[in-house]
Amino acid sequence: MPEDNNKHLSSNEDSSLFNEWTLDVQQLSSDKENLLNHKAKPKPHKKSFSNSHNQQQELIPFTDNIQSDEHLFFSQQGIQPKLIKQLKRGQIIIDDRLDLHGLKQQQAQVVINEFIEQQVELAHRCAIIIHGKGTGSYSQYPVLKNLTFHQLKTHPMVLALASAQPCDGGTGALYVLFKRIA
Repeated sequence: MPEDNNKHLSSNEDSSLFNEWTLDVQQLSSDKENLLNHKAKPKPHKKSFSNSHNQQQELIPFTDNIQSDEHLFFSQQGIQPKLIKQLKRGQIIIDDRLDLHGLKQQQAQVVINEFIEQQVELAHRCAIIIHGKGTGSYSQYPVLKNLTFHQLKTHPMVLALASAQPCDGGTGALYVLFKRIA
């Protein structure tokens, strides 16, 4: 019996010592957004479409044969290297996001154009477009990823784009940097 009391006493001493050391400790918030002082991520846009609207716009032909796990990058000439590095690292505040999951090729093309116009009107600097990796695609290449890359790199209001960091979708999403209108 005396041995059990000694173990119990040392356990109580440990608890007292622990309580003494942690008396001034404050619990941190588990909200990563607050800890990093970032703006909350906007919810992705999703649109519904009627078939008549889809058939009005012709598909953009593209010849890119991008694989689902391929990292993408495009930049117009004259963009500062520091800005490109920030874009690739996901260090530019994302003003808005668009999710293309579940859209057909024609629908995605229309939505991307509308989204870019909206971003420019709102004077947004950077957005993320989630196209997915296309692993369930009927084609040997990810259709929406190829379409998105081609459409963005040929759009006059897009300065640069880069595959997202893993926390933002990795090779299934693109950071897009827009021109500023003076």
